[in-house]
Amino acid sequence: MPRLSESRVSLEVQILGGLRAAVLLAQGKEGGLRFAHLSMEGAVRSFWAGAICLVPFLLIRAQGSDALVHAGLPLELVGYLLGWVVFPLASVSMVDASGRGPLWPLFIAAWNWANLAQYAALLAATVFGPLLPSGLSAGLTLAAFGYAVWVEWFVAKSALRITGLRAGLFVLADMTIGLFIASLVQRLAG
Repeated sequence: MPRLSESRVSLEVQILGGLRAAVLLAQGKEGGLRFAHLSMEGAVRSFWAGAICLVPFLLIRAQGSDALVHAGLPLELVGYLLGWVVFPLASVSMVDASGRGPLWPLFIAAWNWANLAQYAALLAATVFGPLLPSGLSAGLTLAAFGYAVWVEWFVAKSALRITGLRAGLFVLADMTIGLFIASLVQRLAG
């Protein structure tokens, strides 16, 4: 199999490799990292995951609140784009501080592709939650959120070869950035 990060490999093959990475990482299999290659090109091309996740994002946002109506689609899309860009940029210094600088492209590629599994879990909770009694619905939402956090933690721990505690700091940083972006979008919409 050709390395997915080589220029001669088509974008379609790289996206299929990214999807395979997502499936394996979602199952807690470090083998998924093989498909999220250690190269800057692999990291850059992994941002196609953001395009794939756009539909689930819009479905979740439309079901979860009136944000699309009140804030308007353009503002929601700016927030979405920032969510995909700010954490990777912020993580550069965190990865360097961890002594794992050369692994940053692998981490970002794996992080991007793993977002597919996270969005799938959150979308499932959004779609099926309202069909369940309120206690079960809340449990499903909590489980989906917990799973999404675990996937990100697993990716950080595995891709960067760091301790679970350090991986937790990456998850915390991403969540903090995400909450800041969401509050900014909400304030601008207000």
